[in-house]
Amino acid sequence: MRARPAARSSRDPPFGQACFEGGTIHLAKHTPVELYLLRHGLAYERDPKKFPDDKLRPLTIEGLEKIREIVRGMLKLGVEFDAIFDSGYARARQTAEAVTDAYRIDSRDIREVPALEPDHDPAEIIPVLNSVKDAKRILMVGHEPQLGKLVRYLTCRDSLTVDFKKGALCRIDFDAVKKAAGKLMWLLPPKVLRKIR
Repeated sequence: MRARPAARSSRDPPFGQACFEGGTIHLAKHTPVELYLLRHGLAYERDPKKFPDDKLRPLTIEGLEKIREIVRGMLKLGVEFDAIFDSGYARARQTAEAVTDAYRIDSRDIREVPALEPDHDPAEIIPVLNSVKDAKRILMVGHEPQLGKLVRYLTCRDSLTVDFKKGALCRIDFDAVKKAAGKLMWLLPPKVLRKIR
């Protein structure tokens, strides 16, 4: 997957190492993690006859086009990431693939994790995030109510009402990935992302 490392000084030690200067040991700062949560686009309505397995319910044509506009907004906004996960549901996978297409990333780099399915315990996402040692900017494509639960769980905002519309994008920053340690940076609705030029 294409990675865009943050700019660092040539004098900086490798992350996690120390440097000795002027008789003093300077520890390198811990590299923060940026987590981006993206809700899938507009999908067809639930229909047990047409989609007996709800996991296979796809995006509508309009939903796919709007997601492509949203992803263009993400690019213009400068959103970058080193790893991408989704729930494996058809609508989440189509959304994730719209991202990989626009970012020119191989769609085979998308990793499927059950922790992003709609009704899983948000605590399940912590080991997933901590398993990605080489990525400091992570995109996860999922569903409601799971994404709203994740925002509250990761930022310790139990009473927070999260209006996570289809195609909305959220950013949470961590110094260390664990429960209640995240800082909610922003939550952008799809209309805003589609208007970014």
